[in-house]
Amino acid sequence: MNSLAVLVIHLTLVPVTALVPQSASDSHPLTVLQGRVVCIDGSGREKSAFDECNGPDSHFLLKARDGKAYGFLQGDSEAAIFTDTRVRQRDLQITGRLHPNNKIEIVKVQSIRDGKLYDIYYFCELCNIKAYAPGLCPCCRNELEFRETPP
Repeated sequence: MNSLAVLVIHLTLVPVTALVPQSASDSHPLTVLQGRVVCIDGSGREKSAFDECNGPDSHFLLKARDGKAYGFLQGDSEAAIFTDTRVRQRDLQITGRLHPNNKIEIVKVQSIRDGKLYDIYYFCELCNIKAYAPGLCPCCRNELEFRETPP
């Protein structure tokens, strides 16, 4: 029997759950927080919601309605949405996994307007591509359009 056939037979005997990697975040509770995201510069000062925030020393904090401040996990690619000043000017609901030291691993970011939730994302009409960070379409290289839509 060739090695491909042996591999196929072996894979059919392995439980599906064994093929799904267990995430380290499974041990961290899912939480929903509301508030505004602010940019903190390298010296620890809060920048205006209208200021650019994409420097190497800048990072983001969620100032939650409960008065607490929450940081985002270093390297969380979902936090790139906060480089857009339009997002930082909105009341937000962030669903994420809570890690030690009040760090959040982002699962979903939504805006709140008139008490209703809206999904926020970037879209290329030409290529029908949805992204969660501002920038250029990975296909046609046109600027992605900011959108807010009811879920």
